[in-house]
Amino acid sequence: MRILHLSTSDIRGGAARGSYFLHRKLREQGIDSRMLVGRKYGDDPMVTELRGALAPFSERLRARLDQLPLRRYDKTGESFWSVGWQRRPLAAAIEAIAPDVLHLQWTGGGFLPVEALRGVRLPIVWTLRDMWAFTGGCHYTAGCEGYVTGCGRCPQLRSDSEADLSQAMVRRKAKAWPELDLRLVPISGWIAEQARRSRLLRDTPARVIPNGIDTTLFQPADKRKARIALGLPEKGQFILFTALNALDDERKGFWQLAEALAQLKGAESSDPPQLLVAGDMNPAQAPELPIPLHCLGRIDDDERLAALYAAADVVAAPSLQEAFGKVHIEAMACATPVVAFDSGGPGEIVEHGKTGYLAQAFAPEDLARGIDWCLQSVVRSPELGQAARARAARLYDIGVVAEQYIDHYATLLGADYDRSAA
Repeated sequence: MRILHLSTSDIRGGAARGSYFLHRKLREQGIDSRMLVGRKYGDDPMVTELRGALAPFSERLRARLDQLPLRRYDKTGESFWSVGWQRRPLAAAIEAIAPDVLHLQWTGGGFLPVEALRGVRLPIVWTLRDMWAFTGGCHYTAGCEGYVTGCGRCPQLRSDSEADLSQAMVRRKAKAWPELDLRLVPISGWIAEQARRSRLLRDTPARVIPNGIDTTLFQPADKRKARIALGLPEKGQFILFTALNALDDERKGFWQLAEALAQLKGAESSDPPQLLVAGDMNPAQAPELPIPLHCLGRIDDDERLAALYAAADVVAAPSLQEAFGKVHIEAMACATPVVAFDSGGPGEIVEHGKTGYLAQAFAPEDLARGIDWCLQSVVRSPELGQAARARAARLYDIGVVAEQYIDHYATLLGADYDRSAA
């Protein structure tokens, strides 16, 4: 069995790392897994960087060109957009690898044009990590339900026209997607339900399989040693928030977190909790907060990231709209409880009062209540963190997830498929 994963990159970004974890685990379990990516950052020989019409220019240029049609609009900052208008012949590159199943991972940023797979006659598995596959271009809708009827008058484009870019892209997808032998794999029940409601994918077969992580890498560690390794103070309590473009990406909920921090019980004490931020936040642009702030920059190294989760007492992940929540399961695997809004994928991951706290969506005061509760709970007992670890290992270990995918691939290839022949 040969599986080819298409992904914008291999190990840069949470979605890419999730895809690579799966690829690596499939190979460990005897599956001939390959990756074809736009930008390769690792050294895995089974990962091939795609070369095309823009070579030797970087894939970054392609991503910038993908945004050109958006310049006609006064777009909001509620969601990242991919248009997918540039041509990119992929059939020949796919045929050269000769896979049995083509697996689409996160393919945004212009990597996968809408019509790029025309002519591909293979079973296609598409892991839905966000909403782009069934919208007019946004990766998250920010509450808009235009995707149910086919978009147009897009609020994120601030458009009053029915025949705007969003509707045009839905129409292109409506022509392209039915030609494919497509099976959806939403990473949560929430994103599966959104796909079922959409005009584009409501009749496409779907099976929910969650994201997976390496729980031998993301595992509990000595908090004091983790803090020393990261150059953090050994004493005190730390709240961790991690997100790319935290200030600009409104969906990640940093501004709701900032409101919540002002309402923490210990914010005005002589020894308040401290906030750790991992991501692209510039300390000079950060708002004034009632507690000390440590900006750690972007972290792409998984070992360092695991140490960061272990160093924290609680992870605050207040996304306003999230298909799953990879940060949530990584933190839980490190025995660090998570506070999130009870909405979307995170509402399926965190067990309220058992592995963390699900705050009322989208209430900063309840978010503050949850952070306080977790900080107090970890002082009293390690049970909260232990329960979080147990849930992550049972449901989200990459080995568990890989077995579900292998079963899914085998089903697509026929009931007589022999696993031993993989």
